[in-house]
Formats: sequence, structure tokens, C-alpha cells
Amino acid sequence: SAELADSVGFQLSVAATLGVMASVRALPNVRPRFLGSAMSVTLGAQLAVAPLLLYHFGSLPVLSPIANVVAAPLVASATTTGGIGLLLGAGWLTQAAVGLASIVLDIAHLASGWPQVGWAGFGVIVVVGLAARSYRPLRPAVVVVAIGFVVITATAGGRPPGASVVFLDVGQGDAILVFGSGGEVILVDGGPDPPILLAGLRRYDVDRIDLLILSHPHADHLAGFIDVVDRYPVGAFWHPDSPDAGAQFAELERGLIEAGVPMAVPVAGDTARLGDIRIEILGPLRRYDNLNDQSIVVRITVESSTVLLAGDVEKLAQSELGPIRADILKVPHHGSSTSDFAWLTATQASLAVIQVGENSFGHPALEVVDVLIGAGMRVQRTDRDHDVVIPMPFPGSRP
Repeated sequence: SAELADSVGFQLSVAATLGVMASVRALPNVRPRFLGSAMSVTLGAQLAVAPLLLYHFGSLPVLSPIANVVAAPLVASATTTGGIGLLLGAGWLTQAAVGLASIVLDIAHLASGWPQVGWAGFGVIVVVGLAARSYRPLRPAVVVVAIGFVVITATAGGRPPGASVVFLDVGQGDAILVFGSGGEVILVDGGPDPPILLAGLRRYDVDRIDLLILSHPHADHLAGFIDVVDRYPVGAFWHPDSPDAGAQFAELERGLIEAGVPMAVPVAGDTARLGDIRIEILGPLRRYDNLNDQSIVVRITVESSTVLLAGDVEKLAQSELGPIRADILKVPHHGSSTSDFAWLTATQASLAVIQVGENSFGHPALEVVDVLIGAGMRVQRTDRDHDVVIPMPFPGSRP
């Protein structure tokens, strides 16, 4: 079906299968034989899925082929051991399977933390590989060139010059980077997947985060923060007053406490300044039963341009907030129809950004997109445009 064909998981599964089938005889002379088979299958699958990974996520981990060679036999062992343990009711076997699976996860996290390459790096790897296969005397030289190019492209920083706002493509979730002209860094929300967020931070050469803001403790905004706290110095953490924040938030809170990061619950009316970044807390105005309405609503001003980040607030909170003017609107709740259309248009924004990925919720709602366009806003979506990078001051601001 068309819906299945649009599924990233389905695309990757089909591509990996075709890659394995095409590469069975790719490394027939490698000894020992089992190592040749493992390398052939892994590299075949990796090459086949690489274009899709680059298209959907923008980069590839340098260590992923090696990590896959190491992890593949562990996955097979964990699956077999766990299956036998369940059939025999042998708890020690299932525990062993869990241990093996934990090692696989550790390998995945290690690989994701290393530098990434984009289209240029992948293209050089393919061209150099083909050249080395065709011209054997050149193999040592082309291998050296390939390694050098990959290292340079993987470690080169991609932060935009000056002040900017970057809406990261993290799938079905929110993650927004704000860069001040003096190098200040704010990260608002972390998306649903730690490795994807870490890859995004690497793309923009982030080495520290001055302020971490969680709009509300739903997994598609919170989960990515878990690994960020372990890997980056964080200056401060702001979060809403949410008594039922859940286990993930408790895990994040423990990590922040261990790292000695100051935490605060900002309230409507609070303001702060970080370099040339001005931060205004506009909501929540009160305690809401709905966690979405409990979202921190923040307006950020950089170089005279304003960005409204309203988490997942819905009609009730929006009606109580009233009209808020901004040059750029992060459309609440991934473009869901839970927004008040009049509130959206009252922002008078020039640009509306919808952070959305593959989902079963119908996000973004077509009527919301139509309302935004009808109000004269340019609409960009991270599922189609990927990272949305906006220089500040925003050149499209309305007079």
C-alpha cells in the first residue's frame, strides 16, 4: 500500500534485504570464512540503506559498519538464547539474553556518539571503493585519501554563522536549537530518540548547552534529553510544574542532579537574557489537567526577530494566553487540529514551522496547514524539509 511504502522502517527493511542478497559473494576470499560472510552481509546492508538514512536523517555514523559486524552475532545469540529460555522456562537463559541485548544497545550508543558523514562523505567512500576494486595498484593511496576525507567531513562543524534558530528533524517530536551571535546555545525539547538528537547536535558543532528547556514531559519532547545530559555540559534546565511527569522525567532529573545542573520552574512573566537572546515565559498561566496545555510557552527574541515556541498547547490554553505576536511560529502539537485556528493566525507570523515525522495521528492536519497558508504564512515541515535553519534577524519578518 502507499502508506506502507511511505514507512521509513519498511523502506530500510527492503533496502537492507536487497543489499544482503546482492552482497552474498562480495567478499569470497576473506578468511576466516565466517568473518568474510559477516562483513559481506553487513556492508551490503549498510550500503543499501545508506542513501535512505542520508535522505531521512542527513548523516551516517562513521563507526556503523564496524558496529554492525560486532553486533550482528550478538543479536543472533540473544534471539536464540531468549527463545530457548522462554520455551524451557529457564530464567537464567532469558537473563543471559537480556545481558546480550544490553551489550548491543551499548554498541549502538557508542557508534552513534562518533562523528557522522553526509552525502559528500558517502559519495567519496563509494567512488574510492570502486576505484580501489578496479585499479589494484592504487588501493593503498585511495584508502588513505578516503580516510582523510571522511575524517575531515565528519569532524567539520556545521554551525551557521552568527545568530540563528534551527528546527531539527528528529522525527515525530520537537527539538529546537537557538544560537546567539556570541556562541550561546539554547536547546528547547529533545525529540523522541537520543541517537537522532545527538546526531543533530553534532551537525551543528554543539559542544555545550547553556540552557535546556523542556516544554512538557511527553516522550516526543523529553526522551532525547537523557543522553544529552550524559554527553554535554549543561548550564541550566527549565521545566514545567508537572506532578505526574513520569519515569522518563525522573531518570532525566537524576542525571541532572548527578551532573550538578541547576533546575528551575519558570512562571509566566519571567524573562531572562543570554547574550543577545531574550527569553520571555508566557505560559502556562495556571495548572492544567492536560499535560499539553501545561507546556512552557516561550517567546525568544534574537536580533529583533521573534520566535514563538508553544510546545503542544491546545485550544484551552491558547484561548487563555490570548494573541501573541511573533515572526516565526513553531506550530503547536505537530500541526494537530487541537489548535485554535484564530490563535494561530493572530500570531501574524511570516513563517510557520511544523516539527513532525512519520505518525499515525494524522499530523499535520490538512485544515491547519490550509489556515496557516491562508493567513499568508510560509509553511515548512521537518518531515519534508528536514532541518529548518533560520538566520537571525529573520529576513522574512513582516513590517
